[in-house]
Amino acid sequence: MRLLVAALLLCVTGTSADSIELQAWRSMQVRRNVRKEPGMSGRIIGGYETNIADQPFQLSVRRFNYHICGASVVDPSFAITAAHCVSPKPDPEFITLQGGSTNRTDDKVIFRTEEIIVHPTYNPHTYNNDVALIRIIGSFEGYENVFPIALETVPITSYSTPVYCTVSGWGQTEMFNGKLPEMLRAVRIPLIPYTECRRKWSPLAVTTSMICAGEPRRDTCNGDSGGPLVCNDKLYGLVSWGANQCGGTYPGVYTSITSKDVASFIEQYIYI
Repeated sequence: MRLLVAALLLCVTGTSADSIELQAWRSMQVRRNVRKEPGMSGRIIGGYETNIADQPFQLSVRRFNYHICGASVVDPSFAITAAHCVSPKPDPEFITLQGGSTNRTDDKVIFRTEEIIVHPTYNPHTYNNDVALIRIIGSFEGYENVFPIALETVPITSYSTPVYCTVSGWGQTEMFNGKLPEMLRAVRIPLIPYTECRRKWSPLAVTTSMICAGEPRRDTCNGDSGGPLVCNDKLYGLVSWGANQCGGTYPGVYTSITSKDVASFIEQYIYI
């Protein structure tokens, strides 16, 4: 199954600047080709505008000052994102994090990167262990609307009733307009049981480091990579990959924070 990569960006004026931004965020999002589904126009994702005060952990990952992915504050010195957002590993000098603002184009609070740590067994072909930590210069502490989110440590295994979680980011709300919203958006989506997700995507695609969530017309899309999936007020997943037709019947796939390999990697650097 061929992989298409794309991710996030928009803010400047001028044709060349717009083109650079478009390439920047598109180069980071992972989407798999699936058959076209009747009735799915690609107009997504059933979300709503939200305020950074309600998601103070939410960050924008920027490369050369262009937004490419989402991330979350998880420690006074660390943010977490998807490994594919920072692979192949760039010079930390060129990666910054924007926080504390609902507006993606606001650059009042920018954090510089000291170190990028990608999971040692991250696989760029399967997206297994798609997680990375970004250590900043200084601290996230002392800034308005910048606050860490707790990490979930116990997998959610009961699906007797639907378990709804919230995912947020600045990803596309319409697949084909080539732009990202300026204001942070969020959507509530149900977790999908692991066995059901494997049946949908095939056993080879969904590994034990992954969880699935979403439903028709409620999904993440291009531009949301690395962003937070929050369940019961704790970080449970990171936007990793999904179908090229966002909001269809194929669930979105997220890096599982509670999976053994991911949790042990995080625990080397952050106290959970």
